[in-house]
Amino acid sequence: MGRRTAKTEHSVDSPPAPVDSNLRTASLGREDWDYEALKNPTLLIRRTLRSGQRVHFRGNVVVVGDVNPGAEITAGGDIIVMGWLRGVAHAGAYGDERAIVSAFRLEPTQLRIAHLIGRAPDDVEESAPKVPEFAEVREGHLVIDQWQANQLGSRI
Repeated sequence: MGRRTAKTEHSVDSPPAPVDSNLRTASLGREDWDYEALKNPTLLIRRTLRSGQRVHFRGNVVVVGDVNPGAEITAGGDIIVMGWLRGVAHAGAYGDERAIVSAFRLEPTQLRIAHLIGRAPDDVEESAPKVPEFAEVREGHLVIDQWQANQLGSRI
């Protein structure tokens, strides 16, 4: 399992907002799912985001298409791209370090989760795997890893 670490730069200037510890629970009943849907809405975008286009949404953002260089997504929750992510992605924008960014091809110009900022490595020799990947915060570091269905099951 290949693992990449994004090159960490610095924190965002504004302090992170407090995160509700009850946002995600291990076992969710029907009422809990309804509560989750109301508390964490999801925006579904069914097209490619082009350079200069910006999306800012308080919940989760799912893009069925690509995010081209110069496009930006800011989400209070997770960002899922069913295509290439080559623009800027900021998940957990209100301080949620449990947010993830996932894409079929994860090659962002800049990636943020909560207050952590990463960018593509300077050396282009390391080519990105041709498998879906996700980025998350592990022990205070922004880490990019290959997608495995069983890996995130305990995070919900």
